[in-house]
Amino acid sequence: MAEQALTIIDGPDKPALQWSLTKPESEHDVHFRVEGDAFDAHILRMEEQADGFTFELAGLLTSGRHKDAPFKALYSIESRSGWLRVASEGDNSNAHM
Repeated sequence: MAEQALTIIDGPDKPALQWSLTKPESEHDVHFRVEGDAFDAHILRMEEQADGFTFELAGLLTSGRHKDAPFKALYSIESRSGWLRVASEGDNSNAHM
């Protein structure tokens, strides 16, 4: 599967991520700003790392040019930054990672 790497420059806090994970309604999506773009996402998996600030995330993008694409991310709630890998347009084979 082809992926595109994006740098997260701002994103949600921990409670917002947890709320998105536990609530399937679209009003609980979170917002990420990446270099040159922004989008909303629904979190399907959230794994806290040993430092307590970094999380491995997986989910679906719900807005923007990558809408409905699955993504994986490594995200710091401390710096509100990280990276995100999104499946290339037209490849939704892992929509429920």
